[in-house]
Amino acid sequence: MKRSLFELILFLKDYFFTYKKFDISFFEAMVLFKTPHRSGETRLLSKRIEINNAFWYLHGVREIFKDEVYKFISEKGNPYIIDCGANIGLSVIYFKRLFPKSEITAFEADPKIAKVLEKNLDNFGINDVEIVPKAVWVKDEQLSFASNGSVGGQIISGEDDGLKIEGIRLKNYLTRTVDFLKIDIEGAEYEVIKDCSENLGFVQNIFIEYHSFLSQEQTLDEILLILKNAGFKYYIKEAWNNNSHPYLKENSSHYDLQLNIFGYRL
Repeated sequence: MKRSLFELILFLKDYFFTYKKFDISFFEAMVLFKTPHRSGETRLLSKRIEINNAFWYLHGVREIFKDEVYKFISEKGNPYIIDCGANIGLSVIYFKRLFPKSEITAFEADPKIAKVLEKNLDNFGINDVEIVPKAVWVKDEQLSFASNGSVGGQIISGEDDGLKIEGIRLKNYLTRTVDFLKIDIEGAEYEVIKDCSENLGFVQNIFIEYHSFLSQEQTLDEILLILKNAGFKYYIKEAWNNNSHPYLKENSSHYDLQLNIFGYRL
């Protein structure tokens, strides 16, 4: 894939200020940059890691390890973390670097990616994480799932097509103190948060990636009200620039808005 000179300049900046710090060689980073849809094995922090999309892998390294969007503090040596949408394991690896003795439950809906997650954690010597190869949902039931083999797999409703996977009710896990709850589940966050609203008092810190579908009514206001009623203050940042000119309706994605919502308590 041909990349522009501007993209190359940004890549060089990212390499010297980000990728190099996490033991990704210049040659390997350049290969990943030039082949954004590449999957296979590469290296991170001097260990082998399997990836499913080079573009989103590099994006994840920047966001998770350099920008540290999931960084939080805890007086505990072993905080309890629930990771919904763990994908290939970058977030879990980060959490384990932050809190080596943390207790983590990691959910991943895509069965193939869940196996990659397990393999990557094994490569990093992380063997004390509970991996649940199911989609967090509002009840325990079979679901239809549209997999894209990378970060964009999502639950699809009212359709016979798609991969059949198992859903599991997240609310049933919120019965004890959860020091950090991460929810990045590609559009199912509203239903799940609404179902969990009565149990959010157990959660100390929450991260939600909000996805607004072009064809559906936006639910951001309701999610924020749920967080407010649960005693959270919140901070919001753009997760992705879906539309630089909203009034021109130039959006090329099936999302018209993606936001990172950080919920915390004073």
